[in-house]
Amino acid sequence: MASTDTDKPEHKGRTERIDLRVDAELKALFVRAAQLSGSNLSAFVIDTVRARAQRLVEEHERIVLSNRARDRFLDVLENPPAPNEALRRAARKHAAK
Repeated sequence: MASTDTDKPEHKGRTERIDLRVDAELKALFVRAAQLSGSNLSAFVIDTVRARAQRLVEEHERIVLSNRARDRFLDVLENPPAPNEALRRAARKHAAK
């Protein structure tokens, strides 16, 4: 039986497809960059896009605080202010439901 691309270990589990249209100049740039990295075009595009996507998601999911802001946040958690009238009213309204 003949081997197909999907029989190769690097293709196991890959069932989704993304189709892209680019101009010849952009494709040539991608191909050259893939060659310089010692990789084929598909692997280069996947690795590059994956790395960028992971960085972007991480940047949007992580909150970075200065030392001062972190200390203030922790202080408020450990020593919360007394509830104001609006909060007490909301608690009463919620309890009445």
